[in-house]
Amino acid sequence: MKMRYHFEGKARRWMMGFQKKTLRLIEEAYAILETHTPMTLRQVYYQLVARHVIDNKQSEYKRLCNALVKARQEGIIPWAWIEDRVRQPRVVSMWDNLEDFMDTVQHAYRKDVWVNQPQYIEVWLEKDALSGIFYSITREYGVTLVVGRGYNSWSALREAVLRFEKRDKPVCILYFGDFDPSGEDIVRALREGLDFFGISPEIEKVALTLDDVIAYDLPPDFTKKTDTRAAKFIERYGDRAVELDALPLPVLQQRIRQSIEEKLDMKALEEIRAMEEKEREMLTMALVQQREEIGSWAN
Repeated sequence: MKMRYHFEGKARRWMMGFQKKTLRLIEEAYAILETHTPMTLRQVYYQLVARHVIDNKQSEYKRLCNALVKARQEGIIPWAWIEDRVRQPRVVSMWDNLEDFMDTVQHAYRKDVWVNQPQYIEVWLEKDALSGIFYSITREYGVTLVVGRGYNSWSALREAVLRFEKRDKPVCILYFGDFDPSGEDIVRALREGLDFFGISPEIEKVALTLDDVIAYDLPPDFTKKTDTRAAKFIERYGDRAVELDALPLPVLQQRIRQSIEEKLDMKALEEIRAMEEKEREMLTMALVQQREEIGSWAN
């Protein structure tokens, strides 16, 4: 295991202050992070639970958090391997000069993919912590990602309606959320909320589903009895709930991509991409000429 290299030298002294089970926990977390980075602590936790390294309980999650903080502080695990996707700074965009700005303009150009699509698609996500994984895929297809952080507000629903009306074509929402009382009920609330505004899009819960829980033997949490929706959920599915984070990352990424491509006219998308490439070349030529004029003016 590559991690052994990091345990040599300066790390050896640090190791002596830890119990063997903590060191094993860090080794297992390292092995998971080696396959894909960055990940959230929650994702690492559920992968460890799925591998039966730790039990699925809050005390074990806290133990993992503490161990990985120390491992990063000591340089055993790189800081960049674990990210906090919720507490993201809002950085103001700035450029050194006009030429730098022109480079940004050139790479930022995207042609509207929905011009020749038969329907308009959005991906809606319950959990902000997974938004980075989702956006890296949805942006490839020009698909808007909406993060609800639970139930969507009425303001967010109204903004969605305005987007849908602007497109003036059938709408499909691909929804991803936890398999628990709230995660299942959000789809109902979303449908009823949009119906209030006179919009009835197709809404498909892509994940997490009971089939996923069974197929991948996902680690369950017991349903919170205080949730007002718990009784109905338990009656239908039983007393187990699973977070979307528990789904293996490669499976989740493939599910996102597949669900989008199944709804898109891929031939039409390729036509738009070809047009975009030609127009970007035209933009590049125009920017080159503009740079020359700016350079002449600066001199």
